Amino acid sequence: MAGVKFVLIHGQPVGPVTWRWVADALTAAGHDVAVPDLRQAAVSGHAAAVVSEAIAACPSDTDVVVGHSGAGLLLPAIANSLSTPVRPRLVFVDAAIPDCDGEAQLDPAVVDLLRPLAVDGVLPPWSAWRGEGWVEQMIPNSDMRAQVEAELPELPMTLFEDALPAPAGWCEWPCSYLLSSEEMRGEAERAHSLGWLVLEDLGNHLDVVNRATDVAANLMRITG
Repeated sequence: MAGVKFVLIHGQPVGPVTWRWVADALTAAGHDVAVPDLRQAAVSGHAAAVVSEAIAACPSDTDVVVGHSGAGLLLPAIANSLSTPVRPRLVFVDAAIPDCDGEAQLDPAVVDLLRPLAVDGVLPPWSAWRGEGWVEQMIPNSDMRAQVEAELPELPMTLFEDALPAPAGWCEWPCSYLLSSEEMRGEAERAHSLGWLVLEDLGNHLDVVNRATDVAANLMRITG
């Protein structure tokens, strides 16, 4: 297949290194890949700032914008503001899907779980959000895990309470879904109900790190 221009958007609680190994695999296959670092914008506590930073990093001829985890909530707003000749395909990788109309916002139940973790309105790094040993389970490779943990920001709760307008009719744009974990199956089922292409390749939520070659191959299948 001809080279595709990918932009890979990392989840807000982590850094761009989570996409490093997928980006390397796509680049080795002849594609152009941009991986914006959105951590500084996320620390502002405003979702709109994260979107603006992502838009600024997208080439004018971007073909595909991919979001992992919570970054899925940002994809319609990003694509809506790109001045590309053709609207890019959106690919949700084990990611949250915003409402088709109204606002893009994190599930209030998830926000309620996070709120008690915050101290003076700021959350600890993502690695401290669950019990001891869970990050080791999510990323078994110690070197990869260390690289991910080195980039974890401490984020204001406001970032997760913030809402973005959802562009009208965005669910009818070219969209696809890649399911990596059972915890996101509900989102994949919703994607299927919307008529999107859905690929299922189960591992865990951090397969973008653990199984980067497989994720890259699935992205190429989706875009091919």
